Amino acid sequence: MNTPSLTELQSHFQAVASTVARGLSEGNSHVVALVAKWEKRDLVPGLSDLDFRVICDDQTSADDWIAIDRLAGQVHLEMVRAHPEWNRINEHTPGAGMTISEVLDSRFSNPEYAVWSLWWGRRDWFDRLKARMVARRFDAADERYHLSKFLQYYSPYIHGIDPPINLGALEPKYAMHSRCWHYFAPPMLSAAAILARKNFSGKWEALSWLRDNGLVTEQVDAVFQQLEAHYETPERTCADRLHAFEELLFAGFKQLYPLLLESIEHLNVDRSTSPGQLKKRLEAASADPLATLMEHIRYARIRSGRYAFYLNAPSHFDARRLLRYELNWIRKLTEPIVDSLRTLLGDPNLSHEQCFDRLGLTVDPTQHRAIDHLWNMAHQAPQDTALRDMFQEAVQLFPHYYRLIERALEIVRQDNEAHFGTPSS
Repeated sequence: MNTPSLTELQSHFQAVASTVARGLSEGNSHVVALVAKWEKRDLVPGLSDLDFRVICDDQTSADDWIAIDRLAGQVHLEMVRAHPEWNRINEHTPGAGMTISEVLDSRFSNPEYAVWSLWWGRRDWFDRLKARMVARRFDAADERYHLSKFLQYYSPYIHGIDPPINLGALEPKYAMHSRCWHYFAPPMLSAAAILARKNFSGKWEALSWLRDNGLVTEQVDAVFQQLEAHYETPERTCADRLHAFEELLFAGFKQLYPLLLESIEHLNVDRSTSPGQLKKRLEAASADPLATLMEHIRYARIRSGRYAFYLNAPSHFDARRLLRYELNWIRKLTEPIVDSLRTLLGDPNLSHEQCFDRLGLTVDPTQHRAIDHLWNMAHQAPQDTALRDMFQEAVQLFPHYYRLIERALEIVRQDNEAHFGTPSS
């Protein structure tokens, strides 16, 4: 079979987005828009996936989110069955779900919103969000987000960290794509945001800003050359050239690190500290517990449908490793959620049962079973032979846990509004 042209591969992004949007909106009337991370010019044909977020109206209930979650899993399953050529783009179901009022709620403002692109649906709220992202002052939350992101990637490229999956004939190009677009461009966007004191809308825009301002110019030029050649370059096949390329990219991190520390205005950072030490300090620092809880809940809304998708995927779609990756999300959506509730309730020693009890929530037997099952999964190794069976059970149990944490979010939001008033939107 001949490899499709880049033009044809580029068209697959809109085809997938249209299919997802049609399936979700026809299946649930509360779905009003579909966005995805990154500008469309940031998507590399045949090598990028689409990281969707589902936007719903303000009448969307927990039961609606559960239905949308299941529907998303079914839509993606049907796509990989019918269109194996879309496998790479269809790596996962939408990553998160939010209502319009939540997106526009100043308490939950997120730098990620700046890189959203609208693929389908209502534009009014999206234009309002984009205007707000441009107008708002770059604050401590932005600094924390972007400095943490930069430090998360601060390392020479780790071989094997990002193995290729579902790429077909383009798999040989993925090693370069991973280095350029997954492990260099995102932290460089964060560096540019701190230095420019604004959030950028995409990778191309941020890297161009760095180059235009005389920063990491050699690195940016080298990455752009790779992209423009669609990775048909000597670095892809020559180990020595690849090693030199990796060293060049990491030199860019080292060049920018002291400049970032000098540009921090709101966070209390020791400018003599090492990247590793600063990363640990930022991880240990307390964040707004309500915003953190909202961040976790938006990911929990579309989760178990992904398990069903992976468990039933056809043989031409490699879902085994993707299912193992979901263990990381199980870990993020269990104890960290309870940690946020503990902080909001003012008692770090509460068990998860005590947190729900303090909020006046009755945990029914199925929810107890769901909690026990998910906490057990959070401690499993990715190689566990029983993992598939555990995810099979989680397809049924996760929605019961989700209903509980959604109700907890509703209660603490109402309490916050009672104390501080209704937030701006």
